[in-house]
Amino acid sequence: FPLKQRTENTMLNACCGGIRPGHEDTKEGGVSGLHDMSTIELPVGHVKIDPEDPWPLETYNPPKHVYKMRDEKTGYLQTFPFEENNPMPEAFERTSEYLVKLLDPVIKPKNSEGGGEGGASTSQPSSSSNTNNNEGDQKSKKKKEKVKKQSQPPQEEADPFAKANLTVGKVLEAKADDAWSEKLYLCKVLIGEDEEKDVKQVVTGLRKYVKREDLEGKLVLTIINLKVAKLAGETSEAMILATESGEGESVDVKLVKVPDGAKIGEKAFIENEEDKKPETYPKECKSKLWEQVKQTLVIKGGKATYQGKNVVVASGFVTGQNGVADGALIK
Repeated sequence: FPLKQRTENTMLNACCGGIRPGHEDTKEGGVSGLHDMSTIELPVGHVKIDPEDPWPLETYNPPKHVYKMRDEKTGYLQTFPFEENNPMPEAFERTSEYLVKLLDPVIKPKNSEGGGEGGASTSQPSSSSNTNNNEGDQKSKKKKEKVKKQSQPPQEEADPFAKANLTVGKVLEAKADDAWSEKLYLCKVLIGEDEEKDVKQVVTGLRKYVKREDLEGKLVLTIINLKVAKLAGETSEAMILATESGEGESVDVKLVKVPDGAKIGEKAFIENEEDKKPETYPKECKSKLWEQVKQTLVIKGGKATYQGKNVVVASGFVTGQNGVADGALIK
């Protein structure tokens, strides 16, 4: 057919197939055409426009093949061809049970649990129903977990002191080499029982303040789980702690003192809080945490304190050297 004829025929077939007023076959060869609805006399109860429609009549201009027809049973004014197969008139004769059937398996009928004979279910859910139920259960579970997490009280953060592995060590060697550095010692420090595996290399800036003979062979307090660093080209695996007071040229730096009877490898902890001493320490104490510890790690009454509490090892108090003033920082 020519394009115009094929278009008209398609519109009619989509509408009613030519059985409604104004849609009869009008052209030879069986080709249907559309009449101008404004020129057709509609049967009683049939109107072109419903005067009760909410939109303004002057702006509503339905296509020529669209009209309204009053349903004899319900009085419902249907729009044709769009509502030709609409089940609305029949719905007035039904109860709400038909809605349940339309929604199945989206919802579960009331008698689905123990409603049949012998307690058997009268409804067999489809695979799509099971999928929907599973998805709903998963969403509900996730929501409950989220609420549970939100309702839990915030956990206390661990004291950064518990992250710092403060250990008694013995300086086996303190090497001073001007060709390498005029300010640093290159030390070997034993921090355990095994003199091969438990030896740490430490680069320390104590050379200006502590004589070599006051360092070699002495017990010291170290922190052994800081990030490994390189100083003057040498690896430093730990830090020897010392007190520091004064400023500028008058700064005074001295070794932190551990009890004479202390054993190599002993761990430092807070007095009366040995039960809080961790069984294991993290491989690395982050520099941020160590900075927090150092802020309140000071000498008070000659003793090393953290947040005002005495720092001890199993054999006694950790202290400052004679003459170290209160408030001296430990670093």
